[in-house]
This record gives sequence, C-alpha cells and structure tokens, in this order.
Amino acid sequence: MMRGPLMRANTVLLLCAAWLLAFANFSAWKLLVALDPGRLPHWLFLPCLGVLLAMTILVLLLPLSFKWAIKPWLVIVLLCAGAAAFFMDDFGAVVDRHTLRSVFETNSREAGEWLSWRMAWKIGATGALPALLVLWTRIEWRPFPRELWSRVKLILMVIALSAVAIGIGGRGVASSLRNQRELGHVINPIAIASGLVAYVDNARPQAPIVVQPLGRDATRLPTTAGAKPQVLVFIAGESARAASWGLSGYARQTTPRLAALAAVNFADVRSCGTDTAVSLPCMFSDLGRKDFSERGALARENALDVLTHAGVDVAWFDNNTGDKGVAKRVHETDLQNSSDPAWCSGRNCFDGILVDALKKTLADTHGDRVIVLHVKGSHGPAYYQRYPAEFERFTPVCRSNQLQTCTPEQIRNAYDNSILYTDAVIASVIDTLQGDPAIDGAVLYASDHGESLGESGLYLHGAPYAFAPDVQTHIPMVMWMSAGFRQRDGTDAACVTHQAALPWSHDNIFDALLGMMQVRSSAYRPQLDPLHACRATSAP
Repeated sequence: MMRGPLMRANTVLLLCAAWLLAFANFSAWKLLVALDPGRLPHWLFLPCLGVLLAMTILVLLLPLSFKWAIKPWLVIVLLCAGAAAFFMDDFGAVVDRHTLRSVFETNSREAGEWLSWRMAWKIGATGALPALLVLWTRIEWRPFPRELWSRVKLILMVIALSAVAIGIGGRGVASSLRNQRELGHVINPIAIASGLVAYVDNARPQAPIVVQPLGRDATRLPTTAGAKPQVLVFIAGESARAASWGLSGYARQTTPRLAALAAVNFADVRSCGTDTAVSLPCMFSDLGRKDFSERGALARENALDVLTHAGVDVAWFDNNTGDKGVAKRVHETDLQNSSDPAWCSGRNCFDGILVDALKKTLADTHGDRVIVLHVKGSHGPAYYQRYPAEFERFTPVCRSNQLQTCTPEQIRNAYDNSILYTDAVIASVIDTLQGDPAIDGAVLYASDHGESLGESGLYLHGAPYAFAPDVQTHIPMVMWMSAGFRQRDGTDAACVTHQAALPWSHDNIFDALLGMMQVRSSAYRPQLDPLHACRATSAP
C-alpha cells in the first residue's frame, strides 16, 4: 500500500479546518452570503467572517492535537461534522442541545427510517473521505517541547489573524451575527460542540431527582347514583401542523371525518416546543413554556399524577418514541414494537393499533378513566409510511426519506395523506366512545408540534423556538364530548365553540384535562382551563 504524505501536525490541523469551513458549512455560507454587513463591502465582509470562523474551528481542533490523540480526535470531528452537514444542508436542520437529545434518545426503529444511499454518500464525501485521508497521512512528530511551541505559534497566528479580521470588519460582523442568531446553530462543527456542552451540562449528574408532589388534595365532584363511567381519551399527536389541517381552513379537506362528526376545532393553538422531547412533557406539566425545563418536569408530578390522586384510573398507550418520562407512575403499554400483522409491517405500526387497544381496554372499564394514546401521526421524513394504502388519496407522493429528491407537490401529498389518516384515527376513537352505551366519553387531540415541508428551505421540525417558523409552532387541537359527558358538569356546547375561537397553547392542556374530569385541587387553575367558563359548575 502506498505510504501517505508526511506532514507536520500544524499542517494537518490547518487543512482540516479549511476543509470543514469549505465543505461542511454550505448552510452557514448560504446564510452568511445573504447577510447585510452594513457599511462594510461584501468583498471584505465575507473574507473577514471566513477568517474568524476558520480560526474558531482551529481552536476547537487544538486541545487534542498531540501524539496518539490527534488522529482519533480529527476523525471523530470530521465524521460528526459530515453527519451534521447532511441534516443541515438537506433538511435545513439546526444543531442545539435539543437536537442532540433527540439523536441520543431515538430508537433503532426511528433511526432506521433515516438511512439512505444519499445519506451515506454525503456523509462519506464530507466526513468519511477526509477522515480516511487523516488516517492515511503520516505525521512528523518532533520532541514534545518543540511540538508544544509549534502549537503556541499556531495560537498566536490565530490571535493575530482574528485581530486583523475584527479590526477590518468587526462592526459589520458583530451586528450581522447579532441579527442572525440562528447562525450559532449551523456553523459546523462549532454548533455541535456548543450543543454538546449544553446537553452534557443539562444531563450531568446532579442531586437525585426527588419528584415533588402536586395536587395531592385532588378530589372530584360527586356523581349521581347509577352514573355511567366517564372516559376521556387524550390523543397526543405527532408533527401535525395547523397549516395542513382541514378544519383550520386548509384548502384541502384533510379532516373529512372530524368535520362530519362536528368535532370542535381550536384554530389558534401554539406548541410548547418544536420537538417531541420538549413538547410532550410540557403538555402535561403545569410549568408552562416560559418556566419549562426537562429536569424541572421530571422533578414534578404532572396532570396524570393529579388525576390519579383524584381517583381516576390513568393508562398510556404508545405507538411513538415513548412517554419522555410523563407516564412513569401510571400504567403504560408500548405498542410501537408490536408484531400484530393487522397493523404492523416491518419496522412500522399504523396508529390504528391504538384504536384496537382502546377497544380492548374499554371492554374492561368499570370506573372513570383517562386514556392517553401517543400516536405516530405524521412523523417524518417517511410520511408515506404513516398511512395504509387506502388513505393515499393525494398523489403522486414522495416515497423517499430524502425529501430533497421529491417535488414540493409529492412531499405535500404524502404529508396530507398522513393527516388524512390521523383524522380517521381520531374519528375512530370518537366512534368507539360514541358506540359504547355503557360510558360517557370525550376526546381531546393536540399535536406536539408542527412541521416544515420545505418552506424557506426547512424540513421537518426542531428549529429553535425563538425563530421557528409558524408552521412548526401552530398546531391543531380538536375536542369532542358526548351529550352525557357534557351533562355531567353542565358544559355548554355553544360556549365551547366560542372558546375554541380564542388563542390557546400547550400551557392550557394541564388544566383542561383536570377540568374535563371535574377535578378540584390547589393545582387546578380555572383561569387557564379553556372550558371553565362554559360549565354550570364553574365558580362565580
């Protein structure tokens, strides 16, 4: 085998920094070229910014730049940067601690949906190829004092070049970066490093989490003798956006069955986050988006616990990526790895499996219950795998997990078909409750976050909330109640319709769940319950 070229360590570091700047930062350069540098001409602004970014990348590479460590370190950085570049360039993704948490907490089934030849090719070209060249290159090592001095000289060069770049374009660079905060999440591999530091800091061992009690004083309104069991089914959606929801005014009728059932649509609802890891626990927490943190939610009981304290039987059925710690203290059933041939094929189970589970559960229901169904919904990028063949109404569809290889129409069609199936699942749950004469039923559906389908070059979800597009935060929410369920506390149907026209958010779901089950507790905040004003039992 031909021996690799002989180079000094500093040369290898400089070449790697140059490679990363040039080939792993297409998304960053796309944003940078569009920036307005103010009074600084672009022919000066971009070179100054490029020098600063190159020097920052070089600083990231320096800590493990000595013998035995340099090659493994550079290989890891290059491969991670190649993977990040693929998701940034192809899906408009950003990298922060929430993104990394989603990566670390994904399962093999979900991860497998991302695999493709395009992914392998792009990561190979951007990350694996330079990594192999690093391994092939022979590094000329000198005695440690001389090697250390060479790194010091490299650092001095970084300082000098950075000072020159700042001196020439500092004001224009600073103002542009300040106005484009998303740049911090796409400059590669800086974004990976900063996101990893934030993730580790958030996940580092701390004092053991002691779950603080909440609503231990919870009670319920007395029921009349012979009253039917109340069953509230909360459906936690996945990646459904209001912009593609028929009941919310979308040009296509993607929710025909819900429209026929006269379900109440809440048209102006905002999510707590832009990814499941944040939004799902936030839905059930009383903290609200402003005060929410993952650790804070884990250290505090949630709506399901308060319902349990009030004597309500609570169960969770999951066909997604788990409960994110929400259902730790209630009965939980994981269906995403089921082998039921009626609903599952290969690595995918359709959400109809949850309706089957609900029917079996209702057959053994003798008291009041809250049942949570965590659906797979419109989880991307393989939207075409989220619905059975008979729901492929909008064609042609994108049959790839590489959305950039499909036309906007194909992506939209596949996604809309998945919404059409979600509509059918929700309607089937309503039909199941409505068709059971032994219970009084209600359904509340809310998506965890929205979805980008290529608008402004963005796909999927997970953008930092501060500058996330509306399609990632504006979500559908739907409610249905049987006449018997409404009569339990005198809920006025016309009032509910009026309330549905007002703006709400995930912050209201905690109290909505307690209110619908007539829970009275110090944890219940009537002012946050969308239906409180509609009940005959409401306090004056």
